[in-house]
Amino acid sequence: MKINFTNLLFFVVFILTSFQLSAQTTYEIIDIGQGGVSDISKNGEFVCGMNYPAPAYIWNQRTGRIELSAGEYSEAYDVSNNGKVAGRFYDPTLPAPGGNPTLRAGYWENGSWNGLEGLDGLVPLDEMSFTHAYGISADGTTIVGMQWHPNWSVEAVRWVNGNVEGLGQTFGENSRANVVSSDGSIVAGWNSGPDGIPDRMAYSWDPTPHFLGGFDQTYLLGECGGISSDGSIIVGNSIWPFIWTAATGMQHVVADSSDYDQGYSLGVSDNGTIVGWVDPIGGGFNYQAFIKKPNWPDIVYLSSYINDSLGITGYSDYYFAFGQAISADGKVIGMTAYTPLGEARALLLRINEPVPVELISFTASANNSIINLNWSTASELNNSGFEVQRKAGTSDWNTVGFIAGFGTTTTQNNYSYTDQNPFVGNNIYRLKQIDFDGTFEFSDEVNVELVLSEYILAQNYPNPFNPTTTINFNIPKEDFVNVTIFNSLGEKVATLLDAVMSSGSHSLTFDANGLASGLYILKMSSGSYSNTIKMNLMK
Repeated sequence: MKINFTNLLFFVVFILTSFQLSAQTTYEIIDIGQGGVSDISKNGEFVCGMNYPAPAYIWNQRTGRIELSAGEYSEAYDVSNNGKVAGRFYDPTLPAPGGNPTLRAGYWENGSWNGLEGLDGLVPLDEMSFTHAYGISADGTTIVGMQWHPNWSVEAVRWVNGNVEGLGQTFGENSRANVVSSDGSIVAGWNSGPDGIPDRMAYSWDPTPHFLGGFDQTYLLGECGGISSDGSIIVGNSIWPFIWTAATGMQHVVADSSDYDQGYSLGVSDNGTIVGWVDPIGGGFNYQAFIKKPNWPDIVYLSSYINDSLGITGYSDYYFAFGQAISADGKVIGMTAYTPLGEARALLLRINEPVPVELISFTASANNSIINLNWSTASELNNSGFEVQRKAGTSDWNTVGFIAGFGTTTTQNNYSYTDQNPFVGNNIYRLKQIDFDGTFEFSDEVNVELVLSEYILAQNYPNPFNPTTTINFNIPKEDFVNVTIFNSLGEKVATLLDAVMSSGSHSLTFDANGLASGLYILKMSSGSYSNTIKMNLMK
């Protein structure tokens, strides 16, 4: 990541000239571990998936992979832009007939599973049949799935902030909600058709319920598997992969359906790029992951796209079986592939286009004896984080803190850091932005003056030191000040100050040439105020 500084604030407001750094588009495969990918958040920052019989997981570049353990097997189907996961977990407080805990719908947030209640009056039928959560809105407020009824039928449900709502069964049979738009307003899944029509037809609550393909015999059997941010594009399968918009209706994704036994579109970006899988005729369940962009006449297998079109090395022997998810901007694709030894791996294809990394503000302000730093970025590319560096006057830069970045993102992110031990007087700050590969770039500097209305003796800087160090102090009024240095035996070795000083901030330099390494005590006295600090001379 390189920083493009625009509207950079200097203490209150200081505007800098912006600059852009050119870069080439790069492509990389990220292996996030064993198992498969279920979905990617719309902003591309979070990934969830499953690794049966192990617990489900969530992953992002900052924290790595975290298992969503509930003591037993768990399922993760979708994830919001803030890392809230929708899925199922074993709930020991909810025994099914036979006394065993049941697998219930829930969401993972802040390190634990939280159960979602079923419709009133409904209880678990067995360990596996109760509630299911399959989709979550980008803002995390809406979760969709289904509820089993005592007659063993299922009904699509929606949870909004934890409150459950049944979406109905059009012909009194079954329905299920699989995906939801970013704001939770549009839900898609499947519904049973009328008598004589095959079960499980692609369906949307938009909010008016309707079958996406009507009752066209070409599109009868199927369901929805992916949705764009605004809900205007829905993908899924009608035996073969389909894409639907209000303008075009339902259309098959593949150029010639007769080439495939079956297939499924599982993810769609906001510009209509689709990922999924197909089973070629005669392949014998030889599933092939595919990608299709809006201007392409036909699908392209991900194996060919990765190895041949993009020229990514190291994966020519991998079997890419399922394309399962894509971010809203199309720059992160999730898939399941198998190694030459047959191990399932969750892989991400990430397209690193040159994103202008914009630091849109950087401020410093004094608050009593501390200094607050705040900054914002408009976008980030491979950002590991920021070192916060400080100096006073002509001293060297010193790292006083580190704040982790958000990796790659096109959304605005806000950061803050509190310097608990600033210099009394002028403090100069800058940010050292560090990429994951170790490359870095510095921000411009901001200055802030710490003026105190109280007696303050700050820690010397640097400490340890050799041979000189700086001591800053503040007095609230004109007064006599004595600053004396003692060795570890209590013997006086130097008097730095013994005079009347004006109110405000002052700075002294101690030169330890001629003194031995060790611990020294600096004592400051002024009026009724007295304080000491420890200084470590290392030669």
